[in-house]
Amino acid sequence: MSNKCTRCGKQRVVSKTYKEKVGTSYVFYKEMSCPDPECQKKVDNDISKEKQKRVRIQDEQDRREEERKKQKAEDIKSQK
Repeated sequence: MSNKCTRCGKQRVVSKTYKEKVGTSYVFYKEMSCPDPECQKKVDNDISKEKQKRVRIQDEQDRREEERKKQKAEDIKSQK
């Protein structure tokens, strides 16, 4: 199985391993990173920007949903 860097295409290496107990089992994790530290910093920055964007979009959706619910409640009250 090939695990190449999304930016530069170099073969990624294991940077960290750890295990976590889930119920009665253990799950083993391996964190992979690019061997080029500068490239990995840029990848981490890109991932951070994407995460912030997704959080912002989710917050906006939640806000619109709350507004919709309030409007619906007001419409029901005004019909009575």
